Amino acid sequence: MVIQIAALIAAILNWKKYRNTKEKYFLFFLVYIVFNEIAGFFIGGENLYIYNIFTIVSVSFYLFWFHQILKNKTLIKCFGLVFLCTIIYSAVTQDFWGSLWVFPFIPSSIIIIVCSTLFFNNFLNNKKAINYIDSQQFWMVTGILIFYIGFLPLALTWGLIDLRSVSFRIIIMLLNLILYGCYIKSFLCLKQD
Repeated sequence: MVIQIAALIAAILNWKKYRNTKEKYFLFFLVYIVFNEIAGFFIGGENLYIYNIFTIVSVSFYLFWFHQILKNKTLIKCFGLVFLCTIIYSAVTQDFWGSLWVFPFIPSSIIIIVCSTLFFNNFLNNKKAINYIDSQQFWMVTGILIFYIGFLPLALTWGLIDLRSVSFRIIIMLLNLILYGCYIKSFLCLKQD
């Protein structure tokens, strides 16, 4: 939770630098993430529904943002429809309150990896790539891509993994450090207007 709070603080402190960009929504998303983590911590053991909601909100947010920054809007809408179908399937076949919805993990991870790849394809064919160090979008997508590339094998083997094991917790912690570390970098690399 510390890295998420650090990312939120970086987002707040640098708000003036990106408040008029497509990345302005990340501040509100990070506020949600921090509150979600706090709620999950205080609710304790029976908190799986919080993470079901988190899956819906986070993937929907990423699809919304990719729709804002990518050219292929139709593809993103199709991805949104696929994700919606996985949520509906989970709602019909699984208990929302008592079980973690794992079915959406695989399609949503693949969708976000594809969107990230499309971003980098566009980015590398653009003059902005020369100044990638100062690109907020570059750092955000880098974190998202690395997180979901690391998360996909976990999603594929979810039923075989001991979620309480030290190795699983270390992997999730490292993926979160990379994701939110890239978010922090994305806020710190901005230049004052």
